[in-house]
Amino acid sequence: MAELLYCCPRCHGELDSHSERYECNACSAVYPIISGIPDFRVYPDPYISLEDDRKKGQRLADQAAAHQLDFRGLVAYYYSITPEVPPDLGRYYENHHVAGVTRGVGMLERLAAYGLAGYAAPGCRVLDLGCGTGGFVLSASEAGADMVGVDIAFRWLIAGRHRLREMGHDTAQVVCACADYLPFRDAQFDLIVSENVIEHTAHAAGLLAEANRVRKPGHALMARTVNRFAIGPEPHVGVWGVGFLPRRWMDPYVRRVKGIPYEHIHLQSVFALRHLLADDPDLRVTYPRLMEADYQHHPESRQRLFRSYAQMAQRFPLLRPLLTVFGPYLEIVSPPATSGQKTDSSET
Repeated sequence: MAELLYCCPRCHGELDSHSERYECNACSAVYPIISGIPDFRVYPDPYISLEDDRKKGQRLADQAAAHQLDFRGLVAYYYSITPEVPPDLGRYYENHHVAGVTRGVGMLERLAAYGLAGYAAPGCRVLDLGCGTGGFVLSASEAGADMVGVDIAFRWLIAGRHRLREMGHDTAQVVCACADYLPFRDAQFDLIVSENVIEHTAHAAGLLAEANRVRKPGHALMARTVNRFAIGPEPHVGVWGVGFLPRRWMDPYVRRVKGIPYEHIHLQSVFALRHLLADDPDLRVTYPRLMEADYQHHPESRQRLFRSYAQMAQRFPLLRPLLTVFGPYLEIVSPPATSGQKTDSSET
């Protein structure tokens, strides 16, 4: 596999590599390497400052080393030192992270359903854009892909790297960066995946533009985002009806009901995404292909809802346009592999 080539995320200039930093030859920007993870962020995670994020990440690394924590123990420790997350959401988020590898298997199954599995085959370089704690990075690494995970949250990359090392896949690379300012040279990836990240950026167009820039021409992209008009509680906060409100009311409503901020979540509808992709003939918005691995970590009541949705989409094709408008997620995908492109035996 060819070496992964970095560039300046601000100006795309060439970088000089040093033991503890990268430095741009063109604009002189400096990007530190912290605990072995390059930090190319041009702005911080909206929930925490750069300095505090780095400190929290280092605290996780120190705690894991001092107490020989496994991945689940490390995530539990994280929420024990994050009191701003309500206990019920903390338990939900903890289960979400722990189930990341299972959900990663669901993503691989979804790639196969879209005819894109060959782009994650052994020898392919895959970028997980918004990798969090590395569930898909691990699942795809186990399937043989050459994985790179990017996330804006340094603390989660520390946890994700711990998970990868725990499972013997420490060759996968993790990079701290903003999704709309990627530190990679053009056309290096066979596949870009992005799972529930679009709603966390105020710059969805920039995210998709960068994803298109760094993927090889004609190669694959699969992204999922929470549907603004989904029937059910908003999964980030567990509150009903958020997406049906005017945007200016969403944050006050969630603060009143749940006591936590919501100004950094930007839910998209199918109509907004189609408008965003109007000039991109290579990508389309579609109803989600729900795999059991996607939702089996949820409470049984929510599993039944997901299962009912998947069954309706499968049995009643005429309902799919309506299910796209009100379904739990929206998906953006590139065309399936054709003759001469990446493929595997399940697609022929």
